[in-house]
Amino acid sequence: MSAKVIAIILLFAVAVAGAVTLALYEGGVEYRSVDQLTAESYGGERVKVKAQVLEISSPFKPTVFTCADIPAEGQQLDANARVITVIYEGDDVPQNLKKAAHVTLEGRYDHKRGAFVATMIQTQCPSRYEGQELTPAEPAQP
Repeated sequence: MSAKVIAIILLFAVAVAGAVTLALYEGGVEYRSVDQLTAESYGGERVKVKAQVLEISSPFKPTVFTCADIPAEGQQLDANARVITVIYEGDDVPQNLKKAAHVTLEGRYDHKRGAFVATMIQTQCPSRYEGQELTPAEPAQP
């Protein structure tokens, strides 16, 4: 084989290896619960958390709010549920971030600050966690 073909094969192999490594590093984010974040076994790695917003302390930058794990369907939030403070300094705060909203957060829990430092916030569609709106029945035709 010529030197050009070998160089092209090597460059292709390096590019594929780099892409795979990047995908594994960036795409390997695990979901954790609020209880798991505050446990001693949590090592500070980047994770995703699905939670319910309890109160918004500051809607402005930085956005600060408290949240807890989403209760099981048909269940109420447990009075003893672990609550965490979330700090988000990004500019793109979802418009429907409000009390009782369900959110997916990505970031790291900082034990020193006692808060989850979010790098991404995504809210679920309100129809997924709020009661369905009932439409009135149409009048009967004679």
